[in-house]
Amino acid sequence: MNVKTKTTLMIALFFCSMLAGCAGDDDKPSLVQTGSSTVLPLAVVWAEDYQDADVSVSGGGSSHGLNALLNGEADLADASRIMKNKDYGKFDDCDDTAVDESTGSTSTPCNGVLPVKWVLAFDVLATIVHPDNDWSTSMNFTQLYSIFTDDNPAAYWDEVPGMESTAPHELIEIYAPDEASGTFDFFFESVIEDWGKDSQVAGTRLESGDGVYHPSADDNVIMTAIKNNPYAIGYLGFAYVKENPGSVGLVSLDGGSGPVEPSLSTVADYPMARPLHVYTDAYADNRDAVEGYIAFCLSDEGQSVVDEVGYVRVEMVDPDLLSEQLSRIN
Repeated sequence: MNVKTKTTLMIALFFCSMLAGCAGDDDKPSLVQTGSSTVLPLAVVWAEDYQDADVSVSGGGSSHGLNALLNGEADLADASRIMKNKDYGKFDDCDDTAVDESTGSTSTPCNGVLPVKWVLAFDVLATIVHPDNDWSTSMNFTQLYSIFTDDNPAAYWDEVPGMESTAPHELIEIYAPDEASGTFDFFFESVIEDWGKDSQVAGTRLESGDGVYHPSADDNVIMTAIKNNPYAIGYLGFAYVKENPGSVGLVSLDGGSGPVEPSLSTVADYPMARPLHVYTDAYADNRDAVEGYIAFCLSDEGQSVVDEVGYVRVEMVDPDLLSEQLSRIN
């Protein structure tokens, strides 16, 4: 199933939940799942395959999904990053909420919601360029810093450190996720020292206001823009690259141990591999229905589609994490 088909299915599932008389079993519980565009392709397939509830799926970014969970508007919040203080800080009674940095969860409810973190798959975050780009097929984090931050950024490709004699004197254009995206946060956590802290050393190229960074909440828009611009660069989840083979060029990243190309088989060594999360509410009235769906996503059947869509099964990265999560449900 390609991304276009999955997106069509997602839209159909969403409107199905909105319209009375849509085909379905009225005795089934209805669940709302929303958030990360990275998790979206997986969520759509899981919702289609799951038979014990009608699951309405939509994207909008990690911040959108987490806000919807805390607002009581969603049962499951997809996120490609950990919850942070800024998510809780949007609510008056949660300003002083103590957040566990390893889980993004709290010991006390916020707005009546007690978030619980689940890891349902792992992802490879790919840096991509135009397929004809032969001067930046391998990059290190110093080079990414010079392109993507506002700290004396490179305007032209031949101004990037190490590319002075190999890259053309052409303006760099960035097409990448917006600030509501968990992918945005994860990328800059890797590139900018002390990201999100008072001691943060630089800002993003988007914040510079020079018009070079073109943000989008739609990864398909990012793919199309880079495919059509020979001097563009960006980043997104590997699943979108897998669904569009040959459309863009992949950049191998050197985290200090040599360049590694983004792929499902290199997840253990690739410098930008990450868990994909779903947050639920421990206090939800329909907790049994929600955890039944989580159990399906973590089951052999649910995990069997993970590789097909373009992600990495939990067991391949951390089998203990898989068994621990299943034991919590059981």
